[in-house]
Amino acid sequence: MSDKSNQTAASGGWRWGQFSLRVPLLHLKVVPSQMLQGLVVASGTSLIMAPVMTGYFGLSFEEALALIMLANTVLCASFLLFGEPFAPGMLTPAFPLVLTFIVSGYPEGPVRFQVMTALSLSLAAIALLFSLTGLSKRVMASLPAALKAGIIFGAAISALDRVFVKDVALFESHPISATTALVVALLFTFSAPIQRLRAKSRIVDAISSLGLLPGFLAAALVGMAVGEVQFDVQWGWLLPPVAETLAKVSPLSIGWPPLTMYLEVLPLAFVAYVILFGDFITGSEMIRSAQGERPDDPIDLNFERTQVAVATRNAVSAVIAPMFPFQGVLWTGVHAVVVQAWRSGRDKVVDLRSGIGSYYVYGLPLIYLCWPWISLIKPLMTIALMLTLALTAFACIMVAAPLVKKPLEMVSALVIGYMLAMFDVWTALAVAVFLLVAVNGHIPRWRRAATAPAAEPNET
Repeated sequence: MSDKSNQTAASGGWRWGQFSLRVPLLHLKVVPSQMLQGLVVASGTSLIMAPVMTGYFGLSFEEALALIMLANTVLCASFLLFGEPFAPGMLTPAFPLVLTFIVSGYPEGPVRFQVMTALSLSLAAIALLFSLTGLSKRVMASLPAALKAGIIFGAAISALDRVFVKDVALFESHPISATTALVVALLFTFSAPIQRLRAKSRIVDAISSLGLLPGFLAAALVGMAVGEVQFDVQWGWLLPPVAETLAKVSPLSIGWPPLTMYLEVLPLAFVAYVILFGDFITGSEMIRSAQGERPDDPIDLNFERTQVAVATRNAVSAVIAPMFPFQGVLWTGVHAVVVQAWRSGRDKVVDLRSGIGSYYVYGLPLIYLCWPWISLIKPLMTIALMLTLALTAFACIMVAAPLVKKPLEMVSALVIGYMLAMFDVWTALAVAVFLLVAVNGHIPRWRRAATAPAAEPNET
């Protein structure tokens, strides 16, 4: 067998069924550049859920860290166990919709974690059903573009409403540093002039590839200068209160969601599934665009297989770390960074999954145990949450707008989005049906498969 064949076999992992188990250092090699970025970027952005858990779900800061650690462990373990070629992450566009749905409709306490358990299990059931029956692409192809766009617009409106209306006090507590972070992140993420400069300047390209990190650093520097941010570095190691946290969040301790709750969350779970489908399309197209330059590392893409992996991950997470929608298919920003490095050649990234595994540091949760690093991130967590929501809104609008071509469809999509963000999901879907059928004249038709990327929600 040739050296190239040996390398391919070594990176292929141990087959079990339709999946491949990959062991760090054996099947997944170390890619230093991706590991360094992951240590900084992944740790900073994953902790944005801490203020959500403390502010809306009643956990202490240490309990929030323990829950995030458990959720990330499940996420990384699923990548190693199933071997799907995507950088896993949140269903970011669903995040503001879910947060508004839970906070507006349920009291703080165990019931909110039961809702997230019900959402996780419902999404897992939908994904598993569609995978086993092969209905995924047919269902997605049958949905009108105005509905897909409306779902993404709803995420954008909900995110902006959360940042600048419902939780505006958080923004007002850090107005200068939060604005600085938002401006810097928008420029390096979406600015057309900056994107043109990336092709000419390695420095600009390197900064842009760091995702939210430049905004974090700008907020830290400006915040310290104007007195909005104060750092209190602590030393030592944190022992997360895992047992205490599970007692507050796991359905094994607080009880399983009642049947009525599953019915209440079902429409939102389907909305999340539409976003999940779009994320798979987005990640797949990134890989396909680069595959021609990496024939030595062929990537097998199969949505039915990916759905089984995501469904299993969500079901496990629902029991030990119910943080819906934390367990999505794709962290789009990270996936784009790793794929771009992968397409540059084997000397940069030996194979795609090694690049992804290195970015996630193979799931080692050291960042949640190190007090010095946590205490450096802690003062910026609120700003990070606002930044993530605001950029999610911007990205969702960019994705949703091109999906509709006619003015009437655009109006319908905006109204559907507003209803999703401001009213309960059943009411929003009833309005959507009326607009799509009675106003736009869309009569549902069964199609064989999606012919184009249906909805491509991005993660910032």
